[in-house]
Amino acid sequence: MQRRKFLTLGATAAAMSVLPLNLNAADYKKTAPKTPEYDYKLKPKQVSKNVWCFFGVLEGPNRQNAGNMLNTCYIKGDDAFIVWDSGPSYIYAKQAYAAMSKIAGKLPVKHVFISHEHDDHWLGNNYYKEVYDAEIVGPESINKNYRVGQTDLRMFQALDENAIRGTKIIHVDKSYKESVKLSISGVDLEYIYAGNAHSEEDFFMYLPKSKTILAADLVFNGRITSNRHGSVVNCIAALDAIDSKEWTTLIPGHGFIIDKTAANEVRQYFTLLSKRIQAAIDNGVDSTEIVEKVPLEEFKDKAMYAQLNSLNVSRAFLEFDMGLH
Repeated sequence: MQRRKFLTLGATAAAMSVLPLNLNAADYKKTAPKTPEYDYKLKPKQVSKNVWCFFGVLEGPNRQNAGNMLNTCYIKGDDAFIVWDSGPSYIYAKQAYAAMSKIAGKLPVKHVFISHEHDDHWLGNNYYKEVYDAEIVGPESINKNYRVGQTDLRMFQALDENAIRGTKIIHVDKSYKESVKLSISGVDLEYIYAGNAHSEEDFFMYLPKSKTILAADLVFNGRITSNRHGSVVNCIAALDAIDSKEWTTLIPGHGFIIDKTAANEVRQYFTLLSKRIQAAIDNGVDSTEIVEKVPLEEFKDKAMYAQLNSLNVSRAFLEFDMGLH
């Protein structure tokens, strides 16, 4: 991937004019002063007794938000923090820890749990591994689909150098193919396997003592979900699994509603999408017409509608027409 140029041609020429003769342009870029770290301005919000979360903006990743468009969480245990999704970069993870330590103490991070393989959710992993030697728990699909040292992911392309600096792809240490109940640092938790719902492999977390669900991208509100790697049928099943738990607080992967209505919007979206796609197929609508026939205009005022709804409709058509579920 071609690196971004941070100097204009004129500035580069001026700089080169004063360099030693044995220092070329490539060497100059390596030795030039680094720009200050991007400031994510992270402010944790306490959402239940021992859980704090960082809430991102309702848009896709870009240079302005530096990938801060998801929700990540910290769980405080007796002697350590547990992290839920490490975020889009090393710097994000570093600043999230700094913000948390100011309000909850400088506990180590011994465990990081990852919800799914989309890169905005786990590219902070190497901060926690390098600084705290944390155990990274996440879907096997990360190890299968991403190479250690790979740099051609979306975040590496979308973020400026001062936001993505230090970020390295590492593999997860432990994976599960089923739901598990664990007790870590005095915290009882359930890491629940949802399978191919929003992505190839999805998990959510349930904290029974505080009746809190960390849903990640199984739940969106305030913006349209992306179903490019998922299944409408399995997303609805995952929502049913969430609702089978006794919960009062739910943290979506994207969005700000965290009360008992948090999942209503995404359930309505997938239910309407399912019914209307099946009705359209029954009426002989084909793939060239499906986006026009199933606009889901109830959601046109939600963030990311223009970018994602038609893709979701096309993907859902394939799922139901070809039996991909």
